[in-house]
Amino acid sequence: MSYIDGFLIAVPTANRQKFIDHANGVDSIFVDLGALRVIECWSDDVPHGKVTDFFRAVQAKEDEAVVFSWIEWPDKATRDKAMAEMDEMMQSDDRFNPEINPVPFDGARMIYGGFAPIFELPAAKTNTAKRAKNIEPYLFFHGRCEEAINFYKEKLGAEVLVMLHYRDNPEKDASFGQFPDSLDDKIMHATLSFGGAQIMMSDGVKQGPLDFACMSISLSVESEAEADRYFNALATDGEIQMPIGKTFFSPRFGAVVDQFGVSWMIMVEDKEMQSS
Repeated sequence: MSYIDGFLIAVPTANRQKFIDHANGVDSIFVDLGALRVIECWSDDVPHGKVTDFFRAVQAKEDEAVVFSWIEWPDKATRDKAMAEMDEMMQSDDRFNPEINPVPFDGARMIYGGFAPIFELPAAKTNTAKRAKNIEPYLFFHGRCEEAINFYKEKLGAEVLVMLHYRDNPEKDASFGQFPDSLDDKIMHATLSFGGAQIMMSDGVKQGPLDFACMSISLSVESEAEADRYFNALATDGEIQMPIGKTFFSPRFGAVVDQFGVSWMIMVEDKEMQSS
């Protein structure tokens, strides 16, 4: 699962635009360092409780609003690495210089912390008569599946949702399970999640060179920094088919073949084109 940093801040209502401007400068650093997204929320329908509430938690004054913010990371390792890099950046980056980019709130009253998700529901699927199932890519790696899984975990921050070896097959002696013992340590099925998408993988039962030439996985992400991160990771020991950059249909698009021969198209969706 992903990892979440949460923040609760009291901000003078008169500093609303100053806060937005400050966040616009600083939040981009988190994205550059691997965050999936950063959300800043201004209090709108926040009740005052009898015992405690959001306002009292940060000792908000009558002329202050409460900002509820969070940063979503692909995993804790990415977050910890980013925080270490930010500690170094604070010494030299002007975005952290209070004289150039003053903090429009009292940082001493800010509450923050890291949270490990323990339960997550998937996003609701479109409910139409014509769409009964999801279409998801299923890749066969001819004996290199576990190697590919480890590569995608390291380079893309992929989360392994399911991983079964042939030896785990409960029907190994039944008609479905008539596979040679030589496949016992190979991957029968795996599901990986990253970038809001899922792919299924297996070693299959064939051998020989991999050939994914007739297909490509298209991965759409929310930010240019995220697109660059995925593209550069997949290009490790791979082959760049089209350098990542601006196109007429996307602010960021690139095509790359990874070291296993899987072709990827990484892109940021053009919101203006979608709305037209």
